[in-house]
Amino acid sequence: MMRPRRKKTNAHDPAEGRLSRRALLEGGVGLMATALIGSGEIDAVGAEPLQATLRFNWTIKGEFAPFFVAREKGFYEEQGVSLGLLEGKSGTQAVQVVGAGRDTFGYVPSVQVIEAVTEGIPIRTVAVLGRWTGMCWASWPDIPLRHPRDLEGRRVSISPSSTFFQVWPAFARTFHIDTSKVEVIHADPSARVGLFLSHKVDIMADIFWANDYVILRERVGGPLNVLRLADVGFDPLGYLLIANSAAVERNPDLVRRVVRATLKGFQYTIDHPSEAVAIMTRLYGDRLGPRIIQGQVHNMLQLINRTPVLGRATIDAWERSLTLLYSSGVIRKKLPLREYYTDAFVS
Repeated sequence: MMRPRRKKTNAHDPAEGRLSRRALLEGGVGLMATALIGSGEIDAVGAEPLQATLRFNWTIKGEFAPFFVAREKGFYEEQGVSLGLLEGKSGTQAVQVVGAGRDTFGYVPSVQVIEAVTEGIPIRTVAVLGRWTGMCWASWPDIPLRHPRDLEGRRVSISPSSTFFQVWPAFARTFHIDTSKVEVIHADPSARVGLFLSHKVDIMADIFWANDYVILRERVGGPLNVLRLADVGFDPLGYLLIANSAAVERNPDLVRRVVRATLKGFQYTIDHPSEAVAIMTRLYGDRLGPRIIQGQVHNMLQLINRTPVLGRATIDAWERSLTLLYSSGVIRKKLPLREYYTDAFVS
């Protein structure tokens, strides 16, 4: 499978904590997508499949099961596409490489996607697959966790690389949290679980329902208190399938094929969750653990966006997400909705 050659690029402006279009362009962005993905129809019998890659925002987890279901069940092959599924390091990194054309597609939470588009990174959402990000908090059973103000007087883990870190100041303002009473532990994501298990933090406030929470619950081996940000109305749209803007404009046929196969993978996972778990366990059971995979797939199913149809969100949902991120200071302006997404590939 063709893999694009990688170059180093610094498309994140650490001085502002934002994606920088100028830095991305100076890092050698030419819109290389057309060179990577080919063009035109491939209806001829025996024709070579279209080559493309999809970058996840993180390492492999059960939450990504629908893509592997689509691959293993032959849904991409049916569409004449050979799609490489590649691990990532963060949502920021994923939108950078897709914007640069090094990968054609990405699977990233809306926070990083909306931020990137607002800053001029050439990407577009082609399917909305998560109605919420699934951001949540967890605490030990003896530590109350019913309201955001329960953070006060506690040692709280909030990683600087987490999605919640970006909205934390606005969250505190919205729910009138006295931050002087919150001891924030800026832990690396790899260290958070250990800190929690050793009772060095009381609340983990930047984990995800379909990922870290499942791992934490398994390690604890018992019940935990949980507060999901969606329950207090502070969670934007979740995972989005994004594409390089050049691909959207110049090779819509490829985008349509990938979206169609991906949605079929999601629907198959919804209809056959046990088989989806079995596929991921066969592929990654030794690495992740069967129980973790089962829990992540189960919780992921609760987050899938099915309104008004699978893969398409309402205008209200988009507006809610943009308003939340604007008021949080994650984005400095709100662009017209057409700049963020297109419904052209979801029937």
